[in-house]
This record gives sequence, C-alpha cells and structure tokens, in this order.
Amino acid sequence: MKCIEVLGYSNLDQKTEKVTCRFCLAEDTQLIKNQKDFFICNNCYCVFNQNFQNEKKTLLRTSVIPHKKSHVDFFKKTISMRFWDLVSLQYIKYLSAYTDMKFRTALDVGALYGHLVERLNQLNIDASGIEVDKNNIENGISKKVFHGFFDENYKSEKKYDLICLTQMIYYVENPVDVLENVTTLINDTGLIFISTQNPHSTIIKNHELPVFEKSMNILFSKKNFEDIASKLNLKIQNYTTFRPNIYNNRLKDSSKRSELMNYFKYHIKPVYEMDPNGHHLFLFLSK
Repeated sequence: MKCIEVLGYSNLDQKTEKVTCRFCLAEDTQLIKNQKDFFICNNCYCVFNQNFQNEKKTLLRTSVIPHKKSHVDFFKKTISMRFWDLVSLQYIKYLSAYTDMKFRTALDVGALYGHLVERLNQLNIDASGIEVDKNNIENGISKKVFHGFFDENYKSEKKYDLICLTQMIYYVENPVDVLENVTTLINDTGLIFISTQNPHSTIIKNHELPVFEKSMNILFSKKNFEDIASKLNLKIQNYTTFRPNIYNNRLKDSSKRSELMNYFKYHIKPVYEMDPNGHHLFLFLSK
C-alpha cells in the first residue's frame, strides 16, 4: 500500500537537501522550536522525527532490575500508580461515552503497569495487555499483562472486540503497518481505540511543554488518520482532543513535591478536559 511504503523512504532528499515529511513526502516542513530532529509538515500536519528508529524494541532484551524496596519506594510507587490509574479511568470514561461497552475481549497494547487491563476486567471484559518493559510488568498491578513487543509482525490466533493502542503508536517504526496488522486481530464489529498526541496543538507546534522524546517517530494529524482510515478501509467513529491536566502538571514540574500535590489535587480537579487545543487526542477506528 502506498501509504505504508511512504514511511520507508529516506527522510532526506539528496538533491535539495530538504527534510521531507516521513508520511506524505512533502518538502514543506519546518523544524519545531528548540528541537533538532522533530519537524512539522505544513502539507499533512503531522509532526515527525527525521530519524525513525525502533528504540522501544530494545527493551525486550532488558532484564528486570532488582532492588530493595524502601518506605520511600513504596510511597513513590503509590503516587505513580494513582497517576496511571486516573489516566486509565479517563480511557474508560471515553469508552463509556461513545460505545455500549459490550466488549467480550480486549487487548491493551503498551499496557505499562496494567491499570487499563484491570479496569476492563472489573467491567467483566476478558482483557489482557502486552508490554515491552519487564520492569513495568514486575512493578505492575495486573497478572494479565504479558511481555512482548507489538508491531506489524505480531501474531495472535485470538480475535478481539477491542484493541487499545494507548500512547504507543508514535513509538513504532512502521505505524501504518502496525495499524493494518491490528485490523486482522479485531472482530468484524470490533473497535480500535487510540490515545496519542495531537500535532495540531500549539503545545506541540510551539514546544510549549517538553513533550518530545527521542524514541518518538511520528505524531499523526487528523488528516493523517483520515488518509490511513481510507487506505485500510476503516471508519473514524470519533475523534476528540483533550487537555490532559494531569500530564501537563507533570510536564511542567516533575518534582516529588509536585507529584504529591497532584496526588491530592486530582481527587477534585478534572484529570482531562475536552479542548480543541489539547495536546492529547483519542479516537475510534472500526471496519
């Protein structure tokens, strides 16, 4: 498929010495403020790393790092676990708002500590997760998160009613191929839920918060998702952008004191709020 092949092209046009978009090959790109590798495409509106790589996959070979658990470690883990549980609750809230929640089976890709898996199981959905970092599994809360890396070569005899790609699609080297593979793993009436980052947001375009990671490859725009859906014969069922207050606070200040304040703050403050300029986005794809 043309869209998939595009992601394999060289990012640098040798004749013009211009950085070309890793999705649409347009040369109308510009460097993100205070970044050396991340560009925005003025044609298809994605944000991309000029150096695509598969850094996350290297975690497959990383051993679990044992260390003695202190009272401080327990305290830090308690704070961190609440952060991720609140994020997973926002996913459940979104799923509940736009679906009937009659999923029998679900897979969370990039499950991290397993909070979404646990929340889905509490709703009597047979959910499991896949996570590349053994340390996250070892320190997680779910017994149904398995070690592995999900890419275009991932195989499963099981079909799912719901596959969740939670803040992971921008890490894989061939994201369109991955999405095509996901379509083979969902039932005919199944849904693909994607949480990712919104390149239309000024937070990303103007680098207002430190959102970029070296291991990121591409942040798809709404136009990108529309093109991908068309190529893969999928439908976009919903597309919503959010201001992730809880993430924003952490990006602004990740100190222990700030984390503790956030622990209490988000008992009453909205974790996420719908916002056209929000730098997180959720969407559903279906066959």
